[in-house]
Amino acid sequence: MARPVRWFSLAAAVALALPLPVGIFAHFHLWLSPNLVLQAVLSGAPLAPFQAVAAGVLLLALRQERWFCRHLCPTGALCDLAAAVRKGGASVGERVPHLHRALALAGIGAAAGGTPLLAWMDPVALFAGAWGFLRPGPAGAAVLALAGLAAVVGSNVPFPRLWCARLCPLGGFQALLGDLRRLLRRAPPVPDGALAGRRNLLASASGLAAGLILRRSLEKGGRTVVRPPAALPEGRFKATCCRCGTCVRVCPTGIVRPSDDLSDPAGLLAPRLEFTKGYCLPDCDACGRSCPTGAIRRFEAAQKGRIVLGRAEIRSEDCLVTAGRECDRCVAACPFGAIRMAGGTFDVHPEVDAGRCVGCGACQAVCPPGAVRIRPA
Repeated sequence: MARPVRWFSLAAAVALALPLPVGIFAHFHLWLSPNLVLQAVLSGAPLAPFQAVAAGVLLLALRQERWFCRHLCPTGALCDLAAAVRKGGASVGERVPHLHRALALAGIGAAAGGTPLLAWMDPVALFAGAWGFLRPGPAGAAVLALAGLAAVVGSNVPFPRLWCARLCPLGGFQALLGDLRRLLRRAPPVPDGALAGRRNLLASASGLAAGLILRRSLEKGGRTVVRPPAALPEGRFKATCCRCGTCVRVCPTGIVRPSDDLSDPAGLLAPRLEFTKGYCLPDCDACGRSCPTGAIRRFEAAQKGRIVLGRAEIRSEDCLVTAGRECDRCVAACPFGAIRMAGGTFDVHPEVDAGRCVGCGACQAVCPPGAVRIRPA
């Protein structure tokens, strides 16, 4: 039964990853990952209602060890296909110790310290993020996201089952649940699964220390790019976002793009807003409804007038109006009435009402000379 279910799960995951109008069900498998829910909890992000599905996965994992891996994980299914390429002979990967429990504990420790290692190593997030090449956006970000999944899956050709059986932190977390079940039942532990082993203890401590150290890098400085509406504060946002690309996919105007800014490594592949061809619609709440980790909080479309993304700034030296030419595109485009023409007959110029502007980007998108920029709040 497990095999047909697994291949159906892989087919469904691929279908949902394609650029089809599936709404918030894009990358449905992200809702099922216990690691992503745990990352959200430890980072203090609000949980979305659909993340309760992961609780059911945890219960099943307690009943049958690594239940999610055996039945639903799309990355695991791809790894099995890659491993089938190799025929016969012992694999060097068999000499690698079982590190998946230690990596899971290191990720949990890092998450507790405020760093998203648990989410970055999540195989479901890796699978979801790898499909960015099907969407418009920075080529570098798409290549980087695809490279992560390719490395995990490709490693199974020379080293079958290396990732799933020995390295995967999601499998490690489920294995730890199996250890807990055996402990409660007073059953003999598996040889590699001692909860209090020195390797696991060291991994937990190292993860926590790394999380606390890297957190300073995540929280260094203020927000330098415009994030999606209702995004968590910058440090917590970077620590909670799993880089799955779901918000990029569901945005109807295509303004959500993964970051490829190498000068901000902590923010790589995290979503940012670019208003070159569109703006944040006042009646849209798609990104908040689809975010699987709570990095973008759920909100109602009616709240958009109170959610500040940034503030519009107009460079007068580049503005057509201040150069004596006719233009009122920014005034006409603003859905919140935050821009008006001010001044007298000979010094008319557009003026931004900071009390009304929420940084939706409509003015920047329509400005012919590019004189308008949205500065992050």
